[in-house]
Amino acid sequence: MKFIVIIFTVTLFVSCKTSERKISPELQSSINFGAEIYQNFCINCHMADGLGVKEVFPPLANSDYLKTNLNQSIIGIKLGMNKQITVNGKTYDNVMPPMGLTNKEVADVTNYILNSWGNNSDTLITEQEVLKILPK
Repeated sequence: MKFIVIIFTVTLFVSCKTSERKISPELQSSINFGAEIYQNFCINCHMADGLGVKEVFPPLANSDYLKTNLNQSIIGIKLGMNKQITVNGKTYDNVMPPMGLTNKEVADVTNYILNSWGNNSDTLITEQEVLKILPK
């Protein structure tokens, strides 16, 4: 029951935040699914507010890395990350293991992240886009 309340609250919050701008129904649906995925796989390290853990796990909130390295971010979500990155002027050198997400789940959680905590993107990342970005 607690899980359902959390998902409802996150979905309501995301809907309220994104309803201020006009976004497509497809993007809104993906954001809603992505919120659930975030709750299940990402929240422990990147926190509910997207601020991460200082000097350990980078913030997703207002992240310059996401804006300038979207393809690398998507690869990291899908395959994990084991390299040093700089986010908002701070260096992070920790391991992010692969979460075992499907390409659709990667697209949905990416859309959620790109539209939460001060991030705004009108671009819909799709499963097909994720497939194009992944290394061969």
